[in-house]
Amino acid sequence: MKRILSLIFILLLLTACGVKEQPAPEAVQAQPEPAAEAAPEADAPKPLGSFTAQTLTGDTLSDAVFAESALTVINVWGTFCGPCKEEMPVLAKLHRELEDVQVLGIVIDVTDQQGQPDESQIELALDLLEAAEADYPNLILNESLAKLGFAGVTGVPATLFVDRDGNLVGQGFYGALDEASWREVIAQRLEQAS
Repeated sequence: MKRILSLIFILLLLTACGVKEQPAPEAVQAQPEPAAEAAPEADAPKPLGSFTAQTLTGDTLSDAVFAESALTVINVWGTFCGPCKEEMPVLAKLHRELEDVQVLGIVIDVTDQQGQPDESQIELALDLLEAAEADYPNLILNESLAKLGFAGVTGVPATLFVDRDGNLVGQGFYGALDEASWREVIAQRLEQAS
């Protein structure tokens, strides 16, 4: 059953790669439905949730990383995805240049069917990041991240935004952007995070 679900997930990802900017479903934003009697106000913070995961380089990161910047851009990508690879140098540039903004990648296709790291896929991902001069951390999708909804991403690249307190900022989306569009979206999310 796990193999069938994994294959369905991979097929969905392959068919969705390169979708133009579209709002991300709630699964990407990892938000459970609130109870009817405790419905939050529209302006209430929406926490992403806690996680701990390994980076491609073997470091361990947790949701504490959000405290390091006013805004974290979480970019979910796959090694098979052309648009993901095309926007990587732009994200790397913005990660280096923008004050109080950081980029955090989540790579969805570097584990085997049992969820264990696949060394050849990790090497491929590292090679792609090096070629793009992308020096921001990239997490390996694991159970901790899956519980937050990242395993339910139906297309890549998928992006969402988190403030320094771990709350989602604005709406996430599917699709790659050029540099000018990224700068505009990040400026809007920074304003919302303030």
